[in-house]
Amino acid sequence: MAAGIALLWGVAYLCWRAVFTWHGAQPGLFGVLYASEVVGWLTLASFAFLAWRIPRSERPAIGWRPTVDVLVCTYDEAPEILTATLIGCDRLRYPHRTWVLDDGRRPEMRDLAARFGAGYIARATNEHAKAGNINHALGGTTGQVILILDADHVPQPDLLDATIGYFDDPSVALVQTPHDFSNRDSFQHFDVDRHAQSMFFEVILPGKERHNGVFWCGSAALVLRRALEDIGGIAIETIAEDFHTSIRLHKAGWRTRYHHETLVQGLAPHDLDSFLLQRDRWARGNLTVLRTPESPVIASGLSLKQRASYLSSLLGYFLPYQRLAQIAVLVTMLTTGMVPFRATPWQLAILWAPWMLLEVKASSLLCRRETTLWDGSYSSLLTMGIYSRAVLGLLRPIGRSFSVTPKDGVDTGGWRAVARLRLVLVMGFAVATAMTLRLLTVVGLIWLPALGTFPLLVGFALAGWELVLITAALARVAQRHQIRHHYRVPVALAATLNDAIVRLVDLTPTGAGIIGPVPMEPGSQTGLQLDLPLSGGTVRSMRLRFTVASCQEVSGRSWRMGGSLDVTSEADREALIDHCQLVGARWRLIGSGRLVDVPIVADRVNRHLRRSRGSEAVAGH
Repeated sequence: MAAGIALLWGVAYLCWRAVFTWHGAQPGLFGVLYASEVVGWLTLASFAFLAWRIPRSERPAIGWRPTVDVLVCTYDEAPEILTATLIGCDRLRYPHRTWVLDDGRRPEMRDLAARFGAGYIARATNEHAKAGNINHALGGTTGQVILILDADHVPQPDLLDATIGYFDDPSVALVQTPHDFSNRDSFQHFDVDRHAQSMFFEVILPGKERHNGVFWCGSAALVLRRALEDIGGIAIETIAEDFHTSIRLHKAGWRTRYHHETLVQGLAPHDLDSFLLQRDRWARGNLTVLRTPESPVIASGLSLKQRASYLSSLLGYFLPYQRLAQIAVLVTMLTTGMVPFRATPWQLAILWAPWMLLEVKASSLLCRRETTLWDGSYSSLLTMGIYSRAVLGLLRPIGRSFSVTPKDGVDTGGWRAVARLRLVLVMGFAVATAMTLRLLTVVGLIWLPALGTFPLLVGFALAGWELVLITAALARVAQRHQIRHHYRVPVALAATLNDAIVRLVDLTPTGAGIIGPVPMEPGSQTGLQLDLPLSGGTVRSMRLRFTVASCQEVSGRSWRMGGSLDVTSEADREALIDHCQLVGARWRLIGSGRLVDVPIVADRVNRHLRRSRGSEAVAGH
């Protein structure tokens, strides 16, 4: 209702603007500002089109039981990253065959695949990057359905059980599942449960399901082999093979589905450089599709709703120019005294102010609490430079190779990070300079062309708000300080340290956080005994060497210690990965309502977890 009222009010406002506000305005400024306002209305309309209703998914019953190949694509990822994914693939309950597609041609990857009973496929060259890697593997595999995973995407054991049933419909070519991320301290996370892609996977893609407009998102997707053969394989003409291939499937009459249940945990860009690299590749790749015969503007075979769905997704890459246009108009008005339109305060109060409030309220409601408008402004400022360059690339293509997003990294913050956002710095400098010059004119220290009192007040208010948004974004980037390469997974497990019962509060395959009744000096070592629940329904008992790195008093009778784990057994290492990436992720996803609570572990594991949580009182007091 809010979106409908906002769009209707927006039409009335834009009609009034076009007819009654151009008299006495500078024509160029009027045209630029009016065009940016029309884009704002179109943005809300496209958002409402996608997010109007969010259908929920139910696991379909499995009739046809196709053979399944799981293809894990890798190039230069570290072995420990691929180990976690192969453990997840090994735990998949539905019958399948896992294949490691190694474009790095590394002997250690061949050995790792063999250790988990997975097939290994490598090719002599790397033409067409990931798309070429998958197409090459199609010739050496036979599965009727293909699950495609990136090297860092760890599947839950019931991923195939939850999604295979969609292929009972012979028209379905692809089933996409959400991407979620285990490193919840990544650069793109707003908090531990929300990140920069939450809106897309929790609101936008479910909305696309209503229009048969779901597209492949590169990983965590099942594809029907027969459908790929029908369109000649994965698209290789652009670096957006997922987006491009989806359009070809829709052109050929195939359906795509979205299963709205988080069944995969990946690694989000951990630092600013990785984040910008990933977004740059997505922007350039997706926009390049506009230069191909599969452009949603001209491609035959697409329905009107599908075209609107694809173009709505591409519209976001053009929005930096809308904001730049508004900034340019504002700066020009403050420095030259020329105004972009003429209106009285009462007219703005009656027509413009309600449109702004309705637009903000409707956008906020359509977000379904997956993001805030403040976070949206922050994200748009981060990507402004790379998106604007990607749009320019449509006019003058720049040949750049496919780059794999790094899976680790550190953020030191400070000026080095802020300097990466050059366009944002230029915008902030321009707005601040224009405000300063006009203020100096008001107090009589310098001379600029006259600007009326009302336009001056409006200009200062808008410029001040822009400076607040820009300063907040730059401060957030500068203050981020992340030096850990691995996210500490919150756990609640009992353990024994120096014969005392302690509580494990976080865990990684290489470190742990412990609360115990006795403090320990940093640098000291001792044995840590624990029973670790695994996703396969077993519990592994292990004794590890714990080296204290820090010790802080929590209360008068307990201390929190952080330190590293010396893991010498490969079986112990894999057990730690299993618990952190599968068991821990599952508890979190079930608790957040993003995963159906289907039992996959034995009752004794559940009983062990309950006992472990019950031991907190002993360890804490």
